[in-house]
Amino acid sequence: MSRYPGVYLPVARRKYGEAVLQADTRLVIDGFTRSGVTFAVIAFDVAQPAPVPLAHTLHAPGHVIAAVRAGVPTLVVVRDPEAAVLSAVIREPYVTVEQGLRAWVRFHTQIRPYRRGFVTGQFARVTQDYASVIRDVNARFGTDFAAFDHTEENVELCFSIIEDRSRRPPWSEALGKFECGRIGLADYLAARERHTGAGAGAKAEVPELRVPRPSAQRDELKRALAERLADPRLSDLRREAHRLFVEYGGEPAAPHGHPPAPL
Repeated sequence: MSRYPGVYLPVARRKYGEAVLQADTRLVIDGFTRSGVTFAVIAFDVAQPAPVPLAHTLHAPGHVIAAVRAGVPTLVVVRDPEAAVLSAVIREPYVTVEQGLRAWVRFHTQIRPYRRGFVTGQFARVTQDYASVIRDVNARFGTDFAAFDHTEENVELCFSIIEDRSRRPPWSEALGKFECGRIGLADYLAARERHTGAGAGAKAEVPELRVPRPSAQRDELKRALAERLADPRLSDLRREAHRLFVEYGGEPAAPHGHPPAPL
């Protein structure tokens, strides 16, 4: 259903509210799951001097298609298929590696006809030089979004907000509004302080297998799962995924047999 905007978006709006494309949305940031979309959203919000209405993180091709059709500036974050799939399987262990690869191929195939209507942000650039990606968005769509200052302090701030998100804290309503560009960073931090200052949710454990930021624990699991990706029966599927990845601006695949570098 997620590939058909007319069917999917009304349902998604009932569940995800302002995270779904709205009449006043100024930017859509989306992509396949575990591709760095959450960091792209939080870092974008952190960078803006004033809130920017933002639709994001549905991981549904129909969301991207609807945004392009509506002429809304759109950023699609793309990650190496094997790295994205390994991360997805760790987060959702009921999904097999083969299912994950097929889903990655399906997502990127379905949005491919709309490629000229969105900017692609490779995972490495988004997580290491996001300012250049935002400048690409501005150049493509004539927007004037503020670029993210990729300092260690700002990255740590983003990770702290991402950890908040994974904890599902008492101030989740304010977090949701911040993600959707309905309140600014100062208002979000004030809402967090009101709760953590009183001790509410301040020590909630971060779910390491689910939190979308670097994790040494997940890196170990990825190495253990890499053999499943190397299964010869998946060679055609891997080849198709990497062909698409290169088409979206990714680096050609290294000779197989070596696990992907942890990202």
